[in-house]
Amino acid sequence: MGAVSNAAAKFDPTTQEGQLALATGGLSTQIDAVTQKGGFVEQNLLGGAQRDAAEKAAREQEAAGLTALQLQKDTTEQIRGDLAPFREAGAAGLPLLSGAINDPSSRVLNNPFFQTMAADQEQRLLASAAARGKVGSGGTGDDLQRNLLLLGNQFAQQDITNLQNLTNTGANAAAQTGSFLQQGATSQGGIIGNIANANAAGAIGASNAEADARNSLITGAATLFCDIRLKDNVRFSHVEDGIRMYNWAWTEEALDIVGDQSTTGPIAQELKKSHPELVVEDEETGFYKVLM
Repeated sequence: MGAVSNAAAKFDPTTQEGQLALATGGLSTQIDAVTQKGGFVEQNLLGGAQRDAAEKAAREQEAAGLTALQLQKDTTEQIRGDLAPFREAGAAGLPLLSGAINDPSSRVLNNPFFQTMAADQEQRLLASAAARGKVGSGGTGDDLQRNLLLLGNQFAQQDITNLQNLTNTGANAAAQTGSFLQQGATSQGGIIGNIANANAAGAIGASNAEADARNSLITGAATLFCDIRLKDNVRFSHVEDGIRMYNWAWTEEALDIVGDQSTTGPIAQELKKSHPELVVEDEETGFYKVLM
């Protein structure tokens, strides 16, 4: 009990020694809490738990978005691959269709099926003419020519129709490919936008968590004026936990602001360079204060 009593007496706020111990000890504790990495204190003081949750949610949304994006890309490539033979067939049919329209006789006369049917019709016509004794008549030649023209025209029209169907198939496949690509691009753009939004939301959430925690810390913590502009006769005292500590006298202006605050501690402007999280600006006076 004696040791406990002595330790408690050391931090008695009613004595000058106790005020000094509270000031320097409180500052040391605060610095340790803020600079400690991965510990419970840091998690609470700087909103680490909320920040980590926001960043984790953003990472999970990003991972889901990337998975959906890859699936969309794979689906688009699959569709393109499935429709490729139809596009290629249609493209190959275009020059054939052009030839069938511009020079139908060349394609018809070189068609083996037409040649076979033409020869068959010629034999039938000649046999009929021979049976009637008119093989050498001019009428037989005319009939043969008309039949060949009629047959050729039928072949030419059918050839053009077939090639048109082929090219239409290719055109439809190309249109479907374009439509799927456009839909895929729109979908991918939406997914990428969602990923960006998730990352932005995570960053904003993390920033807000830290800001809220810092505001809570500032609101709930004691703050002492340590602005160099309020001090006279500043003298270096010692170094505590890497922080330079000083003794000073308050200026006449300071006496109306700080009251009976201790004249031992850090210099706010100096501390702000190494531990900016511990220095705040007093809204009423504009002078710097240090979290204790």
